[in-house]
Amino acid sequence: MSALLLAAIRSRAALGASVAVILLAAVLAVLAPYLPLADPDAMIAVPYSPPGAEHWLGTDNFGRDIFARIVWGTRLALTVAIVSSAIASLLGIVMGSIAGYFGGPVDAVLSRTFDVFLLIPSFFLVLLIVALFGSHIGYTMVAIALTTWPRSARIMRAQVLSLKSRVYVQAARAAGASHTHTLVRHIVPNGIAPIVTDATILMGLAILTEAGLSFLGLGDQNVVSWGRMIFEGQRQLRLAPWMSIFPGLSLLVLVAAFNLVGDGLNQALSPQLRRLAARATPRKPVAAEPGDSVTGTDAPMLEARGLTLAYALDGKMLRAVDGVSFSLPRGGSLGIVGESGCGKSSLGAALLQVMAPNATLESGDVSIDGRTVLRDGRVVQANGRDVIADMRWTSVSIIFQSAMNALNPVMTVGRQLAEAYRLHKPAATQAQVDGRIAEVFDLIGIPRSRLPAYPHELSGGMRQRVMIALSLLHSPGLVIADEPTTALDVLVQDQILGEIDDLRRRMRLSLILISHDMGAVAETCERVAVMYAGEIVEIAPTDVIFEGASHPYTQALLAALPTVTGPRRELVSIPGETASLVNPPAGCRFSPRCTRAQDVCRSTPPPRVALGPAHDALCHFPGPERAS
Repeated sequence: MSALLLAAIRSRAALGASVAVILLAAVLAVLAPYLPLADPDAMIAVPYSPPGAEHWLGTDNFGRDIFARIVWGTRLALTVAIVSSAIASLLGIVMGSIAGYFGGPVDAVLSRTFDVFLLIPSFFLVLLIVALFGSHIGYTMVAIALTTWPRSARIMRAQVLSLKSRVYVQAARAAGASHTHTLVRHIVPNGIAPIVTDATILMGLAILTEAGLSFLGLGDQNVVSWGRMIFEGQRQLRLAPWMSIFPGLSLLVLVAAFNLVGDGLNQALSPQLRRLAARATPRKPVAAEPGDSVTGTDAPMLEARGLTLAYALDGKMLRAVDGVSFSLPRGGSLGIVGESGCGKSSLGAALLQVMAPNATLESGDVSIDGRTVLRDGRVVQANGRDVIADMRWTSVSIIFQSAMNALNPVMTVGRQLAEAYRLHKPAATQAQVDGRIAEVFDLIGIPRSRLPAYPHELSGGMRQRVMIALSLLHSPGLVIADEPTTALDVLVQDQILGEIDDLRRRMRLSLILISHDMGAVAETCERVAVMYAGEIVEIAPTDVIFEGASHPYTQALLAALPTVTGPRRELVSIPGETASLVNPPAGCRFSPRCTRAQDVCRSTPPPRVALGPAHDALCHFPGPERAS
């Protein structure tokens, strides 16, 4: 129920309605003096008249038209919202930018100033300012701005701290740009997006604050305020409830509209949030059956059949993994290669069922270590719990790419390994936890003295070794290594891959290595699966792939692979762009880029052709590369 409510609030319809409400309020506020409305202060009608044709929303205890008063109250509410928010945001941008950019004593003084303002309840501070300087609406707006600007300042300070070390900022400074120029042209424009979002929330807060002051009798008595209307009507709730209901609803709707628009702006200004706003509808899980668990070592370590994973993006479904099938024997190793965007990492996420919120498994069967974890694209559950949830890290684990992002920066690596161990063995003693962590550190060649270190205190290669230790903590039978040497230099890459291969052989692990580096896969894996546009286009033993590849795409990848041995040859890049995963070609997905494509390739999906032992290709005309 809460998920449905959240989805409804974040829907485009809700955002459109909120924008319409704000635009309507703005039009009424601007045109209020020119509309054929009764004087909001004129006592021209019978008091307590109920809503009707003559007075749409009725009259109050003085015979004043409530509809006219609400329209004029809208004018005041928007004025307070815009002016207060603008002053608070501008002051916050200036002070937050100075604090974050210059740092040191300047940052210390300004940050403590922010803290002092934030410690004092803003409404009571507004009360104090209004009591000291008067209840004129101008003083009220300034008072609201002075109590809310530290919010914007803290947000801007955090943005500047993150942006000032970026390369383009350092380049501007190296080119001779002044501090002011650097802030105004390069830092503030890139960090202002959250301030814009917060400004809309501040508008709603300003409207509520002014209404609260007027409700308490501390607002400007010379203007029409929704807060004072609610105060006057609360004494007449039984006699004339419309006196409080209509201004209260107006207040609620306008404040809610500003908050929803703020949420929409946050998504619009953040591409990541905008992309992940769509959530795929999960398919109902299925219960485990007696045949879903196979004991013994005859079953393969991993088997996938017809696996399809799709992402919901902008109302369309992008199939990043489309009908993938393969198996991995116990103790075997499989390399998955292909261009960026071919679906390699999505395949690993699908196998472990750790997809993004906008991803869904549409079809396929997957079994790991003899246990079925996915049937017809539906998660298999046993005793009300996903089967894969009990197998992660104990039967199958993953080595994430970019270890600096995968490790928690505020926890020591030893503590992170200890928490991961206790998640699956909560009854373990401290001695058992420490002993196991020490064992895996010895196994991967990291001194135990580095256990108290934080991730930033370790080199890139050592951080990646910590990720390997994390994956081996519970002695899994299958390890999925997703680009485990990303951003490492070639020597460290070779060391890491060598250690992974050595650990696999010593511990008889099954390994899936996801990589764009064909050379790394050649040194580590027994078999290679080549992916293109969500499909495995060729799978074969490693020596067959590198000595006798049959699919044109595999041959094109090898032709673009540099070598330091053998005769010199010109590297040939693959022309064109990767096929769209939203609207893939009708025939072979590689046909628009294939030099051997014929009419049948462009019109008919290719068959999967068996070419030898454990070797098949998805192609109409597989075979050796033809001489040009």
